[in-house]
Amino acid sequence: MKKLNRILIVGAGEAGAALVNDLRQRGLGNGIAAFVDDDPSKPGTTVSGIEVRGGTSDLPVICSELEITDVIIAIPSAKTSLINRITSKVLSCSRSINILFVPSAERFFDTVPIFPSLREFSYSDLLGREEFSINLDIMENYFRGKSVLITGGGGSIGSEICRQLLKFNVKKIIAVGRGENSIYNLIKEMDEYSRLMPGRMPETVYMIADVRDRRGLARVFRHSRPDIVFHAAAHKHVPLMESNECEAFQNNVLGTDNTLSLSAEYGVSRFILVSTDKAVRPTNVMGATKRICELITAYYHNEKKLNTSAVRFGNVLGSRGSVIPLFMEQIEKGGPVTVTDPEITRYFMSIPEASLLVINSAAISKGGEIFVLDMGEQYRIDDIARRMIELYGFTPDRDIKIEYTGLRPGEKMYEELFYNRDSMDRTGNESILTLHNDSRKLSADDYCEIIETVKDGIYDMDGDSVRRFIKKFVPEYVY
Repeated sequence: MKKLNRILIVGAGEAGAALVNDLRQRGLGNGIAAFVDDDPSKPGTTVSGIEVRGGTSDLPVICSELEITDVIIAIPSAKTSLINRITSKVLSCSRSINILFVPSAERFFDTVPIFPSLREFSYSDLLGREEFSINLDIMENYFRGKSVLITGGGGSIGSEICRQLLKFNVKKIIAVGRGENSIYNLIKEMDEYSRLMPGRMPETVYMIADVRDRRGLARVFRHSRPDIVFHAAAHKHVPLMESNECEAFQNNVLGTDNTLSLSAEYGVSRFILVSTDKAVRPTNVMGATKRICELITAYYHNEKKLNTSAVRFGNVLGSRGSVIPLFMEQIEKGGPVTVTDPEITRYFMSIPEASLLVINSAAISKGGEIFVLDMGEQYRIDDIARRMIELYGFTPDRDIKIEYTGLRPGEKMYEELFYNRDSMDRTGNESILTLHNDSRKLSADDYCEIIETVKDGIYDMDGDSVRRFIKKFVPEYVY
C-alpha cells in the first residue's frame, strides 16, 4: 500500500469513525483532512473530531480545495452503483488521487481493525459489491480456540483465509507456502494487525514447505498439530498448465493427496479442499486435475473416514492472473485492451467474500460435501473492459482500442459451477449450495493407480499421455 498523505474519508458512519481511530493509532491522524457523507444531516458536523465537509457530489471541489492525495471509501455496505458513482467523481478530479476501499465483507465485523483490510483501488469492487450472507454465529462457535493450517498461505485465497480467521478467535494459524516472497508479504500484513490488536492476536506460524514433499509437509503437521486444514495450494493458470501438464498433475494431485494423508495421520477434524468451477465438465488440464483432487478428497472421506469437503467457486477479483489487473495495466499504457472473445463470460467474486464463504462452508460441513458458492450472474468480459476504460475517462474503441485475440488453450466461453441445477441443495446459508448426488467415486484400485502414477511415472509421460490418463478417471474431460 502506498504511503498515505492528505486523506479524505467517504462515509462518516461507524466504519469511518473506526478507521479514524486506526489511522491515529498508526500515527497518521494528522493526515486526515475531512469526511464526506451523503446523509444531509452530517455536513457541518464533526465525527471523531473530523469535519464532514459535504456529500459525494462535492468530491471534485473538496479534493481540489484540500489538496487530497488519498480517498478512502469507508462504506462496507455500499452497492456497486454507489461505488461506481464515488469512483467516477474521484477519477474526474484534475489531480492524481489514490483510492482505497473497505471491503464489503467488513460489514459483518466490528472486532478487528479496519485499516489493515483496506484494498487499493483495482476496480474489483465495481463488480463484487452485491449482497452475500454468512452464518456468523456458527463460524464463531466452530473456529474459536482451534488451530488452523492453510496451504497456499501466501496466495490470493490462502492469505485472505488467514486474515479472515483473525475474526473468529482461533488459537493458532499455520500459514504454509512454497514461495518465500508471498509468505513474507503475508507476514507484513499480519504484523499490521498485531500492532493494532495487542494481546488479541492468535499465535501465527509461517512455514516454507512444498505440498509435493511429504516429508517436509509432515514436519509441519508434526510441529503444528492442526485441528482444521484448508488446502488452497495449487497451480491454477489455465493456459500455462496446458503446456505444463506433468507439473499441473503432480502439484495439484500429489499435493492434495499428501495433505489429505497427513490430515488423516495427525487426527485433523476437518479438511477443506479449495476447488474451482473449472472442475465441472473440464476442458483444460488444470480443471481436470482439480476434479481428480475432488474425487481423492471424497475417497478419503468414504474410505479413510476423514471429515472432508470441497468448495467450488469461480474467478476471484484482483487475484494474481485475474483479468482486472491486466486491463488496468493495459489502459494505463494507452491500450490496446485484449479480450479473448466479445461474448465470453465469467463469474466473479471478491477475494474477501470468497474466503469468508469458504470458511463458512467449513463450519457447516458434516463431511463428504461438495459446496458451491452462489456466484450470482456471469459478466461479459467485454463489458468489464469497456466499463473500466470509461471509468478512466476514455472512450472505448476511440481513445483505447479493444482487440479480440481468440480463446486461449483450454478456455471455455462460459463457466459452470455444477452439472445440473437440480442436483444442488440449499444449505442454511443462501450463498452456499451443496451437491447432493456426485455419483462418481474412486475405487481403491483407481486411487492406487492415480497415486502410483503421480509419484513414479508422471514425468515419463508426454502431454497427450497425461490427458488420456486423466480422462480415464474424469470421462467428461474434453480436450
